[in-house]
Amino acid sequence: MNAKQLSIPIAAILALIGFGLSFASKSLAEFSGQLFMMFGVSAAVAVVYASFGAKGGVPLGGLRDALRGAARGKRPKLPEGAPADVAETYEQIAEIAGRQLELAEERHALAEERDKLARERDGLSRERDGIAKERDTLERERDNLSRERDGIAKERDTLERECSTLTRKVNDLAQRGPDIDVDALVDAVLRATAGERVRVPPGSSPELSRLYAELSGIAERITQAELRDKQRRSELAQATVLLDELLPKLSDGVSSVMHASEQATVYIREMTTALANIAQSVESLASSAEESSSSILEMTATNEEVAENVGELGSSVRETVSSIEEMAYSIREVAKNVDALALTAEETSSSMNQMDVSIDQVQSNANETARLSEEVATDAEKGAEAILKTIGEIYRIKESSQEAVAVISNLGFRIEAIGQILAVIDDVAEQTNLLALNAAIIAAQAGEHGKGFAVVADEIKDLAERAGGSTKEIAELIKTIQSESKNAIAAVERGAHNVDRGVEVSNEAERALKKILESSQKSTNMVRAIARATVEQAKGSKQVTDAIGRIAETVQQIAAATAEQARGSELIMKSAEKMRTITQHVERSSQEQARGGRQITSAIEQISHGVNSLNASHRSQTRGGEQLVEAGKRIEEAARQQDQAVRQLLSATERMRRTAAI
Repeated sequence: MNAKQLSIPIAAILALIGFGLSFASKSLAEFSGQLFMMFGVSAAVAVVYASFGAKGGVPLGGLRDALRGAARGKRPKLPEGAPADVAETYEQIAEIAGRQLELAEERHALAEERDKLARERDGLSRERDGIAKERDTLERERDNLSRERDGIAKERDTLERECSTLTRKVNDLAQRGPDIDVDALVDAVLRATAGERVRVPPGSSPELSRLYAELSGIAERITQAELRDKQRRSELAQATVLLDELLPKLSDGVSSVMHASEQATVYIREMTTALANIAQSVESLASSAEESSSSILEMTATNEEVAENVGELGSSVRETVSSIEEMAYSIREVAKNVDALALTAEETSSSMNQMDVSIDQVQSNANETARLSEEVATDAEKGAEAILKTIGEIYRIKESSQEAVAVISNLGFRIEAIGQILAVIDDVAEQTNLLALNAAIIAAQAGEHGKGFAVVADEIKDLAERAGGSTKEIAELIKTIQSESKNAIAAVERGAHNVDRGVEVSNEAERALKKILESSQKSTNMVRAIARATVEQAKGSKQVTDAIGRIAETVQQIAAATAEQARGSELIMKSAEKMRTITQHVERSSQEQARGGRQITSAIEQISHGVNSLNASHRSQTRGGEQLVEAGKRIEEAARQQDQAVRQLLSATERMRRTAAI
């Protein structure tokens, strides 16, 4: 097999593979296609060498330099008067050089981005570790400073006591006799106070020697205290630097907490105000219901009294009809009963007027409560609609997360396919290397005519080796991308889990709003029933008022009849018959009134019970809102205390800095 016959099938195979990979849209696939195109162009160059090399029409050195320059990204220059095949080969080499430059730029950009991410990650890690170390150092420094402060205080107290003792001893020695050099003793005290060592004068008494020994001990302790003070000042300076670096970060965090707590407190206060307004309306409704119940009870008692009086009136009438002989007594009794009945009628009329006013108030409060209940129901419906919209958005987010997982998984599969293609590329590179070796052997066998083809075979072998190395680098990149894609899938799955949790919380909120809506609807229906019962009660109250008016008129008629009883017995009998008839009507009216009063009392009791239940519910909600407000206040107060502590710490740092600078 000659060189031309060997190069043509290689060029055809590599060109087909490069054409198939040219449809890939990913950068790695494009890079692999470009490598195969390089092999195809190299094979085409081999064909040109085999076809025209022997004739001497192709500049072999120029082609070799062009291939080497293209591998480094350098565009070749077409020789003058080159044949068409050679010009086409130079164009392909120029295209390879351009793509090589693009690949180098992309690789450089990727490397810079990777290094930048690594630097940022390392910086964040170092910053986190530095903050933790600073916090631990500050805690240790605080403990050391506390212990040092306590030790200095104790040392100060001890020195004060010893100085007082020495002062007393010096005074005692000065008073004992003139043989003691007081000036030397005072000088020793001053030098000991300055931290200098004190020597005992020769010939001193034992007591004076002990005094000088105590002065020496005080001087030594003062020296040690000064050393500790210098060390403390240095530590204070270091702690101040650490505090200056850490406190701005802590202050920013405290400001964020305070801002969040203030917003939460404002929201809770608004909610508590709304609950307080509703509770106030319910309290007013409960008070009106209690007043109505009290008025109805009074009306019922009055009705019973009226029934009793009407019974007594009927008995009197029957006695008047049965016995004319007791007429005078009966007239006096009737007069008494008429006076009592008139008084009862006035009291009943006043009670009914009060009950009418209370019924009007109950009706007005019931209408207002119904309006508020409808507003609560409307707000609950709006909240439910907002929750449903939120759930829909969360589901769309979940779908997007699932799509992202699918896309990343598909990317993993594509990357695995690229790995398989790289394996094929590696095999082709090995085959190309073998073919180049075979071509070199054939060129060696061809002798002088095969030198040009041997050069081409060497270049193809070099390209095959570089392609193998690039294939390994691409394989490493693919492994890295596969690892990062797995991390991305895990992150998206965690996001999907959080989205599921958000869906559950939204569903719980939706159920809570539905319960609130149901409760508000029940409350609205109950208030509407109260309003309807109040209207019916108003109608019954008007009927009772009219009946009481008729009773008053009847009482007046009875009084007139009683006055006329003295005029004649005939008129008395007629009046007695009339009174009996009227009394029967009054008894029936009183019985009906008593039954209506009992029904109204039962209805009012039911209304009062429902209003009390509603009031208890609103009080519970109000207490919960107040507890939330208190919690928000405690959070805000804690944030303020923390901010105040930071400010105090800043002030303490400034004092420490000034102390360390002294």
